Amino acid sequence: MTENAPPELRRIIARIEPGWPELIDVSSGWYPLLDRLDRKLAAIAPGYVVQQVKSKFGSLSFYARASEDVYDYNKEFSEAILAAEWESTTTCEECGAPARTYTIRMWVWALCASHARAKAEEAAE
Repeated sequence: MTENAPPELRRIIARIEPGWPELIDVSSGWYPLLDRLDRKLAAIAPGYVVQQVKSKFGSLSFYARASEDVYDYNKEFSEAILAAEWESTTTCEECGAPARTYTIRMWVWALCASHARAKAEEAAE
């Protein structure tokens, strides 16, 4: 996936721990958010590692550690991830515009009104 990924995601994919799939499972509206998060985390913990990046219940789920040491806890690192996860709930997954969460066909999404309408119409077909 790395060679086909947008440049802002390649750095994150390169940090994925061996044994985890090289996959970032979010839509492009969150790419700028991930780029900002990666830059912030790299400044806090240059050797940080990622296990998983996905959308879950209309929110970013970013699983990472400040280092390869599983016992290494870094409060600033954890707070940066939490802040990005909260920001994702008000950022459209599709376009990055201001958003809110919608439940469409039992799936929760963070979407702007336009993309929520489109998703609801698609689900009704």
